[in-house]
Amino acid sequence: MQDKPGLPRVLLIGDSISIGYTLPARDALEGKANVHRIPENAGPTTNGVQNIDAWLGKGKWDVIHFNFGLHDLKYMFDNERQVTPADYERNLRRIVFRLKQTGAKLIFAATTPVPEGKLNPPRVPADVETHNSQ
Repeated sequence: MQDKPGLPRVLLIGDSISIGYTLPARDALEGKANVHRIPENAGPTTNGVQNIDAWLGKGKWDVIHFNFGLHDLKYMFDNERQVTPADYERNLRRIVFRLKQTGAKLIFAATTPVPEGKLNPPRVPADVETHNSQ
């Protein structure tokens, strides 16, 4: 993504859902903003805590749109959540603390709905509300 001088810089941080809306967001904001996305799937908040500085880089961001949750609530091979709701909240607070230091306007997108049916790895649709309430 090559910045056009004079336009605000927007950073998208999120899981694979954000991959799907990155190009439409760029198209919709053509001539209004430079829309960037992190180079990987953000995954769970544990990954966000670990990688947030690298994702932010050294440039100035005017807007940062971010989402986490869908990976946090999945059940792993041991039938435990990848990230408990309490750890999800704690991780999000750490991420938001760091994002606020950029001075950018922050936009948080709540966890996306879990599709119905058998999923691998397993997820429970009701867990979305639990995580979003944190």
